[in-house]
Amino acid sequence: MATKKHIQKSLFENVEDKIKYSTSSVEELRVPIYAPVKQLPPQSSAAKDFKKNNNVRTIETKWGHVEIRNRLLTQTHKDIMDLIFTYNKKIKRLDDGTIALYFSQSEISKAYNNSNDNESTTNTSKNLKWFRQKLDEIADCRIQYKDNKGNEIDFRVILKKAFSSKENLYGIVLDSNYVEFYEKGLSVNYSSKIPELISVESPLVKSIIRFFFTHKALNLSLENILITVGFPLPASIRTMQTAKKTLREHIDVFKQFDIEYDAKSEVFYYKGTTEVFINMPIDNKTEKLPEFDDS
Repeated sequence: MATKKHIQKSLFENVEDKIKYSTSSVEELRVPIYAPVKQLPPQSSAAKDFKKNNNVRTIETKWGHVEIRNRLLTQTHKDIMDLIFTYNKKIKRLDDGTIALYFSQSEISKAYNNSNDNESTTNTSKNLKWFRQKLDEIADCRIQYKDNKGNEIDFRVILKKAFSSKENLYGIVLDSNYVEFYEKGLSVNYSSKIPELISVESPLVKSIIRFFFTHKALNLSLENILITVGFPLPASIRTMQTAKKTLREHIDVFKQFDIEYDAKSEVFYYKGTTEVFINMPIDNKTEKLPEFDDS
């Protein structure tokens, strides 16, 4: 499946145009909506904590605070959203002002399953059923976000599903409050990296890569990166040892995305890449990107 967005614009006429050249909002990666795991079995400690906390997951980073309600979202959900934003066939503003993204279910499902062998199945109907279930899970989730300036917003990512009989395409309608992230905030286009990113086996590594894509350059300690991607800290010695082992085993994978990880000093180094673009707000008056203080 060919990526559509290698050409990048610097100015956008409207939010539909900006979404066309975006893979994700920056805010949802810096204050992570999606947990750094592939799935959360009911008996996992994270799932138990979520239920114990009245189905609310709370994350706080140096960029803000987020509460994820009703449903736990994972890197699997983020993979699907990235694929839809990258390979959609049409972006349309509907009569009620909402934004819809239309796509081929079979193409998106196939792109995901081809990159995740342990999730794939030869049964197309089961693939599509699983795919629709994941969209329903994203739509179930309600998110309360507060940035470090005190601004607050309550939203869903997917407001509802849609279908265009004229185009014979499936679709998702984005929540208007979620669309504000693209109108008023930064977005990032890493669509040229999507095939390689979706193929990364470790969800923790995926979440770290996505986070670094929101910067032009950044050096960050292991502890700070774990906090930022929503890794549960403090963690047991065994959990930390497993995480560190995973990161060591993926040093060459990080290099494919222009990220250097020094396992001895436990520091990440990212100098940026010309293949990832950060888009400014549509009504932008900002002259430079926000800086990160790793003190």
